[in-house]
Amino acid sequence: MRWVLYFLLVPQLYLLAGFLREAGAPLLDVGALLCVFLALFAEPRALPGLLLGAAVGRALVDEGSLPIQLLVLGVPIAALLPLRAIFDRQQLWWQIVVAVMLAIAVPRWSYLCGQWFGEPTGSALDTSVIAATGLVGPVVLFVLRKLPPLRAFRERVA
Repeated sequence: MRWVLYFLLVPQLYLLAGFLREAGAPLLDVGALLCVFLALFAEPRALPGLLLGAAVGRALVDEGSLPIQLLVLGVPIAALLPLRAIFDRQQLWWQIVVAVMLAIAVPRWSYLCGQWFGEPTGSALDTSVIAATGLVGPVVLFVLRKLPPLRAFRERVA
C-alpha cells in the first residue's frame, strides 16, 4: 500500500510546487529535495522504486524524458550515498549544504544530459530557486519526512 500512495502523491509534489509558484511563493526545487531525502533518509533497499517515482514526477513538468530524469536524479543520489556513513543526517547545516548543492547540480546535470542525448530540457539555473531550496527546503523536507508517503520509506536508524 505504501508504494501505491508514493506513486500517487510524490509526482504531485512537482505540480504543487508549480502551483505555489504561480500563487507567489518561492519556487523550491522538488527534485533536489527528493534527492536529499533519498540520499540521506530513505531505506537503501527501496531506492530504485523511490527514484522512479521522483523521476516520473520530474518528467511531468520538465521537457526531458523519463530516462533522462532517472539519470538527472540518480547520479547525484549515488554520489551522496557514501556520505551517509560520514555525516550525521539530522544536522541542519548538512541538510542545507546538500540541498544547495543539489539545487545547483540537478539543473546543470539535466542540461548536460539533455545536450548529450539530444533532448531539450527546461532546467535553468535560478538563484532564487537555489536560495529558497537552501533556506526553506530543509524545513519542508522535515515536514514531508513526517507525512505519508515519505514517512513509510524512512530508514530506521538504531
